[in-house]
Amino acid sequence: MEKTVFDNIDPDMLERIRAMRLFDDELMSLVFSGNIEVTQLLIRILLNRNDLTVTKSMTQIQKTNLFGKSVKLDIVAEDIFKTEYNIEIQRAGSGAGARRIRYHQAMLDSHTLNKGGKFKDLPNLFIIFMLEEDLFGKGNPVYRVKKTLDIKDEYGNYLPFDDDCNIMYVNGEYRGDNPLGKLMHDFSTANADEMYFKELADKMRFFKQDEEGVQMASKIVEEYGDIRAAEALKQGIQQGIQQGIQQKAEEDAMKMLIEGDSPEKVSRCIDLPLEKVLELKKRSQ
Repeated sequence: MEKTVFDNIDPDMLERIRAMRLFDDELMSLVFSGNIEVTQLLIRILLNRNDLTVTKSMTQIQKTNLFGKSVKLDIVAEDIFKTEYNIEIQRAGSGAGARRIRYHQAMLDSHTLNKGGKFKDLPNLFIIFMLEEDLFGKGNPVYRVKKTLDIKDEYGNYLPFDDDCNIMYVNGEYRGDNPLGKLMHDFSTANADEMYFKELADKMRFFKQDEEGVQMASKIVEEYGDIRAAEALKQGIQQGIQQGIQQKAEEDAMKMLIEGDSPEKVSRCIDLPLEKVLELKKRSQ
């Protein structure tokens, strides 16, 4: 009997694929990349708008900054009115701070406006962070960022500061009996048979049960593993360099202290905090 991909694939890899959910980067990238139908479903539910028509959908888009940090965006989409959407899907809330969103907006805007373009030509933008946990712990399905001026109208409401950048956090723990609650359920399950939305369930089955889909899934899981290993190695090297610099500075400080230099002078010359130098001085006595 002819062997299939299920016979040849590493059992650990197959188990990893079968355990993946849409909150996992690998499966999310496969399901939404270039798939306008499921991306449109996602955005319609998140914004509660059935009239929205998506025209473009891409995943893991690298926005390069020649002068600083580049970013990789999970889902980037566009609708018929040229409104742009950046949807970040995360298991942890630690990387969803306000400054990261600020940087995402800056990178998206800088890559949108051509040289010589006018600021009024910047498109409407939605930056949406879908988090597996309730980041703010208040039980809200969605948390929207509202920008206002410190000026009130005649009714006592603060006037809006409208830059057409809409920022939202979505609570992945929400399970209300509505489309958003069902969507969060679907993102959290590894079983296609448990999913509410057929479009998502069909893609899940393809990448977990179809031979071609499983091959595609195994390839991206391997690629993500290589990327994470490379990032861990880079981080380890950087930490090692920093530790080496710190150790050399402390050794130089100890030499100066032994030679009779004051802690204040050592702190200035070696660029170590005075508290650290005083600690070293105690050790040298």
